[in-house]
Amino acid sequence: MASRLAAVAAATAIMTVGQTASAVSAAGDTRPFLEPPHTVSTVASTVPANGDVNPYGTALVKKGIGDLRRGNVLVSNFNDAANEQGTGTTLVQISPKGTNRLFAQIDPRNLPGPCPGAWA
Repeated sequence: MASRLAAVAAATAIMTVGQTASAVSAAGDTRPFLEPPHTVSTVASTVPANGDVNPYGTALVKKGIGDLRRGNVLVSNFNDAANEQGTGTTLVQISPKGTNRLFAQIDPRNLPGPCPGAWA
């Protein structure tokens, strides 16, 4: 449970991009220093075989250990296949090349205690 919470809490891999950041230089220049991307590409789907959706939390794997591979991203799916909020049970691991695989699936009926998620 603790490792799942740590993985879910780390960062977001699938991000919405396109907002232009800007800064004001000493000369008063307000031009953007980061241009919006001209193309957006899908790297991988975060939907596992059970149909969980709504990638909510992600974590960059900085150190490989066990089934975790350095440089991959873990994605927690917040909703189940019916899109019911907070009922997703999966963590998907996505490689930089776009390969995805199920990393973990939680069975809420077999937890050692309550796991109220976002509704606590």
